[in-house]
Amino acid sequence: MELPSQVVLEEAALGAFLFGALLILAVMSFVFAYHWKRFGIPTPLFRRMRRLYFVVSAILAVLAILLYVVIVVSL
Repeated sequence: MELPSQVVLEEAALGAFLFGALLILAVMSFVFAYHWKRFGIPTPLFRRMRRLYFVVSAILAVLAILLYVVIVVSL
């Protein structure tokens, strides 16, 4: 069975996939924040690590949204 060399997804499918991925990221971030706050060790390194996680997560979410916009505009 041969797979096509290019896979073209519709805007709605891409949007649904992006929404699902961002929803999973948001839920996991909420779970991580709860567990870090409840069970974490309050040290300066831990606080920096937690802040870094949320900054990197936000940057990745924004990049995913921008990539979605670029792909949809180019279709």
